[in-house]
Amino acid sequence: MKIDLRGKTAIVTGAAGNGLGRADALALGHAGCKVAVIDVADMSQTMSVLKNEDITARAYTCDISNHELVEKTVEQIVTDLGGADVLVNNASILTTVGMFGDIPVEKWNRDIQVNLIGSANMSRAVWPHMHKHKWGRIIFMSSVAGTRGGAGQTSYASTKAGVIGLAKSLAIEGARANITANIIAPGVMETDAAMTFIRGDMLDRMKKSIPMRKFGRPEDIANAITFLCSDQANYITGQVLEVDGGSGLFVF
Repeated sequence: MKIDLRGKTAIVTGAAGNGLGRADALALGHAGCKVAVIDVADMSQTMSVLKNEDITARAYTCDISNHELVEKTVEQIVTDLGGADVLVNNASILTTVGMFGDIPVEKWNRDIQVNLIGSANMSRAVWPHMHKHKWGRIIFMSSVAGTRGGAGQTSYASTKAGVIGLAKSLAIEGARANITANIIAPGVMETDAAMTFIRGDMLDRMKKSIPMRKFGRPEDIANAITFLCSDQANYITGQVLEVDGGSGLFVF
């Protein structure tokens, strides 16, 4: 099945690192999209990778928790690349791992500002452009922590559950304008960010809890996103797709 997204412009947030965002941008670019990558960190390596693949791309520095800055950035993307057809709300942070009573309020609030409010800011900014053209694809990045909870991850899990409610609501509101909103809930991914928190014996224990006995790759998420952004997925909206190697299954 060949996915053809030529003529579309995709916006991917949180694309600076060698992780999910960069893989998403690559996959959408390979499908024919012009790609706008957004982050607060240096995106030179991501841009180099995209250009080496002959993908039309531009980088924009933006703190997605800042509504005014988001609005200006999206307007600039529309001017530069001609549209805002696909949005991948990939950017998220996990400021701390700790039990509920030990998480500082300022870190809790920052998780909410970036993960939940940032996704809402980005979605709000592209919404009128998608309505104008009667076509749009919005992908929200949740987590299995958002669908199942997680000890030591109360702030992160709360934001990831929040984006599910946001996405499902937008799926209803956007349906008649051919705007779909879907959610990817990754399991443990083999990224630099994930491996920062998972070390030593925990790596082995977590891997053994996954029926496939392996962690996911950024490309596994990117492939799912590209499908959900395609016309082949035109009738799929408001869904949570857990890409987790079967870790949510009941296994003896």
